[in-house]
Amino acid sequence: MKADVVFALDVGGTYIKACVLEQDRILEETICQFEAHSHESLENIMTHFVGILTALAAKYKTNATLYQKGLGIGFTFPGPFDYENGISYIKGLNKFESLYGVNLREQLLDRLRATELGHEAKNIKLMFENDGRLFGLGASTLFPDERIICLTIGTGLGSVFIDHGKIIKTAESIPAEGYLYNQPFRDNMIDNHFSRRGILNAAAAKGMTQVGVDVKELAEMSRNGNRTAASLFAQFGDDLGEMLLPYIEKFQPHRIIIGGQIAKAFDLFQNNLEENLTRTKIISLDNALHYTFLGISRMFA
Repeated sequence: MKADVVFALDVGGTYIKACVLEQDRILEETICQFEAHSHESLENIMTHFVGILTALAAKYKTNATLYQKGLGIGFTFPGPFDYENGISYIKGLNKFESLYGVNLREQLLDRLRATELGHEAKNIKLMFENDGRLFGLGASTLFPDERIICLTIGTGLGSVFIDHGKIIKTAESIPAEGYLYNQPFRDNMIDNHFSRRGILNAAAAKGMTQVGVDVKELAEMSRNGNRTAASLFAQFGDDLGEMLLPYIEKFQPHRIIIGGQIAKAFDLFQNNLEENLTRTKIISLDNALHYTFLGISRMFA
């Protein structure tokens, strides 16, 4: 279903960020943030989701007649999650435990039908996907005619392979589902190298671990002339290029896009990364939430 109006929810374990998009345009005045209540019961979490959607409907007053053409409601949701069917399999991660095995699509639609929003929007479609994929899908709107590998590097490494604005999940040229995090690199998984913990482990090996020092502080040290910190990020760029090279050779992307918290240190590893990937354009994007919201909307295009 194509939807001219999309309610977008970026769901995390601590906060839920939400907005309304109209024909792929973010309505800035509707952007809002809520606590996630991720430790509560199924009923409380479902009620909270319906309350957020009702709040978005109240903020969206400009042209509600567009509901008649269909309303899209899109969620980014942490995994493990069956995104196609809308079923959560989160367990043992200290968040959303009460949703294990629950079909969120059915639960939410049942509750929404009893609300004013459910009466106004006769045709509602709910879709789910992970945040890394949707950030990449949103970012790909900047380069609609290109093949792109998009990475989100933070607590872990998210990845998505995109061809002309479409997410590719199955192809001989990419790993299963387009996921790089669980692929091997040297003596470990990619996720353990290219993530916050990967950088902190490398810092520990250089004797740079101390209370209060995280990736942000290491980046500041590098910018302030600390050679050990600078070498840490230079090595990160070299290693990232080495890891990406075989996937680039197979997928042949026009461009690599990097987002996530580690993208804020892109200036510190950019040169080394580019020296290892001389034939591929590489950019970083800071405004992850903007592109994630846009990616949610593009699911309904």
